[in-house]
Amino acid sequence: MQKTILSTIDVARLFNVTETTVKRWADEGTLRCQKTPGGHRKFPVRDVVEFAERNNYDPVGVLSPQTKGGRNDMIQIAVLHRDFPALAEMFVEKALSPDRMDLYLFFSYLYEHRFPLWEIYDNVLRPGMTKIGDLWEHGDIGVNHEHRASYETLDALARLQAEVFIKPRNGKSVVLACMEEELHEIGLRSAAYVFEAEGWSTHYIGARTPAAAVTQALKDFAPSVLALSLTCTADSRRLIVDLQRVQQEAHAMKVPVIMGGAGISPEVRQQTPPDALLSSARDILDFTARLLSSGPDSGKRST
Repeated sequence: MQKTILSTIDVARLFNVTETTVKRWADEGTLRCQKTPGGHRKFPVRDVVEFAERNNYDPVGVLSPQTKGGRNDMIQIAVLHRDFPALAEMFVEKALSPDRMDLYLFFSYLYEHRFPLWEIYDNVLRPGMTKIGDLWEHGDIGVNHEHRASYETLDALARLQAEVFIKPRNGKSVVLACMEEELHEIGLRSAAYVFEAEGWSTHYIGARTPAAAVTQALKDFAPSVLALSLTCTADSRRLIVDLQRVQQEAHAMKVPVIMGGAGISPEVRQQTPPDALLSSARDILDFTARLLSSGPDSGKRST
């Protein structure tokens, strides 16, 4: 299993410093650690990542991956060179692997080498899932493989989130939903994790959510933002009617509506223009930063 607790040697190798330096960081309280009954220092991954971010330290070494498949040396090289096309190909291999833990171990390895969530989502996961979709469309894999890869990805993301450093709560909240018959929720789940890592309270109501349920969630949670994911649109007319109903309710509450996904056609955009159209996890990160820098009431839409 991938290490979620690193040793002094691991941290020293990661930052290319001596073990003495790591022990000094720990003893000074600069880098939080846990001590075993035998007095050995152990470092949770989330604390190591927080330390690196706070001090602007980039890992210059790599740990030995614990993933399977015999390509660990290639993973190390790709991580060192930040070779995203190669990492996306490795994602495809691991998402289609029969080993349930392999993809999570891969994500965890990237995160402990200071690949931020948005970079994993935008540069590894998204092109990898596109490739898996292409393989299915061309008949190279079956629908069972495509479905399993999707569910394995959702499981791996959930496991990874347990390791992620979460910023202090900022007082803002978001409701996240896929409208009506929308079943593709990997993008929405990724968005929820980005919001959560930035200190937001998240209310995730997921796939196939009727418009009435979305408006009820607005009343129940009174969020700062409503986030909707639209990947496939079978009935644009019905979708537009539902979106108009949801937007009317949200805007009456002064809640901005943000949207993302490939299902946002020009017609949908024109008739139900979102308050913000976000196409990546990086966009979400920038959006949250703008809201936080605009003042305490910036999450509410002005009429």
